[in-house]
Amino acid sequence: MPVAEQRKLFQRSGDMCAFPDCRRALTAPRTDSDPVTSLGEIAHIVGESVNGPRGVSPLTSRERGLYENLILLCDYHHQLIDSHPATWTVSRLVAMKRTHEEWVRARLGSIDPVTGTVGRGALAGGDDFLEWFITEAERWPSVDSSIERALLGIHAALPLPPGSRGSLSAQLPEYVRRDLDVELRAAVSEANRRSAFVVVVGPSAAGKTRSVYEAVRAELAGWRMIIPPTAGDLDELLLSGIPLDRSVIWLDELTRHLDSGALSLRAVRRILAERNGPLLVIGTMWLKDFDRFCFPPDNGPVLDLNADATEILRLATRFDLVPDFTEAEHRRARTIGERDPRVREAIERSADAKIPSCLACAPELIRRWEHPSDPMGAAIITAAVEARLCGHPAVIPADLLRSLAAEYLTSAQRAAAADDWFDSALQWALRPVRGDVAPLTPMARHVGELDGYQASDILTHHAEQRYRTRGQSPDKPWAVLAARADHEAFLVVGMFASACGHHDHAKAVWRRLAETGNTDAMTALGLACQDDGDLEAAAIWFRRAVETGDNEAMAMLAATLQQLGRTSEAHNWLRRGAEAGVPGAMVGHGRVLEDDGDHQMARHWYEAASEAGDNGMGKLFLGCLLRDQGDLDAASERLLDAAEVGSSVAIIDPHNLAIPIGALDVEIGKYRKTATTVFTGAACALGEIYLSQRRSEEAKTWLQRAAKLGQVDAMFLLGSTLADEGELELAVTWLRLAAEKGMVEAMFHVGVMLDDTEEAHEAGTWLRKVALEGHPQAMGRYGIYLHEHGDTAQALEWSTKARDAGDPAAGLFLAAVGEAEGQLGVSVTPLEPCNLGDEVQWTPLAHACGCVVDWGWEAERADPLAFMQWCSGMVTLECPWHAVARFAEHRPPLLVETSPRGPAFYARAASGVDVELGQRIALRIQQLLAMVESGDEAGIRESVPPEYRTWLEAQQYDVVEESFRWCLVELVLNRHA
Repeated sequence: MPVAEQRKLFQRSGDMCAFPDCRRALTAPRTDSDPVTSLGEIAHIVGESVNGPRGVSPLTSRERGLYENLILLCDYHHQLIDSHPATWTVSRLVAMKRTHEEWVRARLGSIDPVTGTVGRGALAGGDDFLEWFITEAERWPSVDSSIERALLGIHAALPLPPGSRGSLSAQLPEYVRRDLDVELRAAVSEANRRSAFVVVVGPSAAGKTRSVYEAVRAELAGWRMIIPPTAGDLDELLLSGIPLDRSVIWLDELTRHLDSGALSLRAVRRILAERNGPLLVIGTMWLKDFDRFCFPPDNGPVLDLNADATEILRLATRFDLVPDFTEAEHRRARTIGERDPRVREAIERSADAKIPSCLACAPELIRRWEHPSDPMGAAIITAAVEARLCGHPAVIPADLLRSLAAEYLTSAQRAAAADDWFDSALQWALRPVRGDVAPLTPMARHVGELDGYQASDILTHHAEQRYRTRGQSPDKPWAVLAARADHEAFLVVGMFASACGHHDHAKAVWRRLAETGNTDAMTALGLACQDDGDLEAAAIWFRRAVETGDNEAMAMLAATLQQLGRTSEAHNWLRRGAEAGVPGAMVGHGRVLEDDGDHQMARHWYEAASEAGDNGMGKLFLGCLLRDQGDLDAASERLLDAAEVGSSVAIIDPHNLAIPIGALDVEIGKYRKTATTVFTGAACALGEIYLSQRRSEEAKTWLQRAAKLGQVDAMFLLGSTLADEGELELAVTWLRLAAEKGMVEAMFHVGVMLDDTEEAHEAGTWLRKVALEGHPQAMGRYGIYLHEHGDTAQALEWSTKARDAGDPAAGLFLAAVGEAEGQLGVSVTPLEPCNLGDEVQWTPLAHACGCVVDWGWEAERADPLAFMQWCSGMVTLECPWHAVARFAEHRPPLLVETSPRGPAFYARAASGVDVELGQRIALRIQQLLAMVESGDEAGIRESVPPEYRTWLEAQQYDVVEESFRWCLVELVLNRHA
């Protein structure tokens, strides 16, 4: 063996035997000239020769002597592995070597003694699990062997009556095949070809674990069943490099592995991509927990419990199992009930088709709890159940359970309680209701070491449904949990406490965590201080998180400093965060650069944020940047990408998600807003682009999607578009929603449209509300509304305010209305320009009836193209002055109206001087529009002088379009009919 390989082996082995639990020192001092002597032996993993132990291999003689094929052992264990080669196989020895080297690196501060590189560090679950796993590997059961029901997590069931068939299992009733079994077993069977990850989701006692177990037994016979005790053990196992081919990694109650944050996305991805043999990772979860992880809020005062959880679950194939049996399942159950009396009893007692819950003795459990013979025992059960509803892990340590249970005793019970009250009541809570089914179960991972007690999932689910129906959350456990729970429990308890409005308890939990250096807790405290309005304290916590190593907090620190007016500091942190790879900071830095006019670098950072996985925010801002630059096609492409990224969250109605029961409406509102921001922003921007391109149906589709998710701008745009198309009732519906969310323009439009449809009371309410906001046009329209309803003094007051605020309608109203004997009257102003007041600027347009219509246009300020377009639209409408009343004597001399589509317009009877010209202009515009409608391009071309047509063609202009525009200029602006 080469000297370099020998030195490497001794260094990486830490000079210790690699056999589990041995670690005998294999070097000792010798002489001054030879200071180290070896007491160990270098063993070959693949035998040194083809005739030796584990010698059959394609490795060459040289390859058998390389470091990768060598393991350092004491003489005893060297003899042991060589004398039992069938037990100590090549794969087990490779795993043993890797595990030992990981342990050595952890002891040496994670520094590889050979390469000097940083290793993975201390293992989350300690050394014991891997050592035990390797040593006991041959004793791991196969999936089709007899495995203890409780170890798998299958609920205890009705006991088997005496005298039943001997072929029936005492532990498990005969299985009733479920409708989803075909698809579930196909997914499980896929693991024979490539590694797979399957999760079955549903409520407690729906039969999830049993269905999974039967699928594994049916499809993967002979495979090993591995049940990791903790999330840390699981993560350690997946990253260890130990061959796990043809193994089922059993994760009943997957939530406990995700809540701790110890299971990493890197580990799951690595094991699913292994090439040395397929395996199956399979688990079960409650629906509320699956959704809690898969659709987490982007911000708010909550901890990022496991940043990898969402991505981990997205790697899984999900199946949903409901508790109610279908008719087909019911038929199969009746057939099995003829053989198994437990199934027959469950059918007879199940009036609502929930046969699995009856098999699991759910009615008896609930009855024991709700009608207890020992109230103190019931208090212990309630304490365990409600602690879990408050986010505590299912297993509750005995001391903590005792403290919690005391909160549920009445004053009289506390006074009468003996010293041993808890032990006595606990024994009652542990007593089975039937067979092995009990309200409370002791739990232990190691023999003789009690971890705590777990309340029945059935009772927990029952309590959750009861609280959810009331819209409440438990209130008694919070103080005890905040003071006495361990740090692992704090992670979830703090989040639940905050969501349910117990902010003081949440902050107490997070402060205790922050003191241990937990950056998630620091961030949560910063967000909580933001909600309390204490921005200085928020900045302090965010800065502490950054200084402790959480780069993600840079973006939050920058946002807080910006709110405090410390712009320069905020921009500096955004830049530092962007350079550190924080997606939120990249977007923020890009926005700063965009505001400064550096669009190229802004685009760079938006794209970088997208590549870093920012949930679509970078593409959203890049799309808006491209839109503002006029590149609508590229903008639409980016916005569609952003909408697609955000849709996985946005399509879920947050009100249906399993958030903590009793969560406050304000917290649900925060969740809804943050969960849908990217999708709604992109959808609304797409709608705007499509409107500009006259793609009305596509625009309305996207605007409606965003509006349904609460995007106020989308509600307003959708309502305005529908109003333009004459869908007034539906338009008011969307505009009213935007108005109710505080959008001033929407309030004004709703008020005007309701006033036009004579819904006076509600119209007045909206007009007054927006007038009080200082909206000039609303003040003017409210003045007219008051005048129409007889409130003269208030009408003049509001109209004066509107005129002073710059509303041209109010100026005209006041110019046309004078006081006569204390009453408001209408004075007729002649049409001749010399007699018009300065407040009124009439524009040259008349309907075929000869009535003058004005939109407040001023000749020196009007946009000619916009004005011509308006004229083209107005000329086809009914004259507003004639429409107000059937008889001329009932028409006011001056009509002032306001349209949701723009400013006020005014109509009045024209004097004779312009009637004929106005009629000719109106008729000619109508003819021109008819040509466009019918596609009479030749007629439009003939409307312009031949010389002008020739010039347009020579310059390669669109002759039809330019001819139409020329005609409008002549008719509207030049008044040449």
